[in-house]
Amino acid sequence: MQQNPTLKDIPGTLFLAGGVPVDSSNAPIAGIGVAGAPSGTMDETYAQAGANAVTK
Repeated sequence: MQQNPTLKDIPGTLFLAGGVPVDSSNAPIAGIGVAGAPSGTMDETYAQAGANAVTK
């Protein structure tokens, strides 16, 4: 079974804490990045909250 491409398959893409992909119909359509909280884990928590808000 072939898997759909993901954001990591785009050449030149850099993944750091604080970013999450946004999917639609199991295909990546965007990404949300947050910076400035005291840790990358907190950045990612806020980014995920944003992604959850737009994909409901």
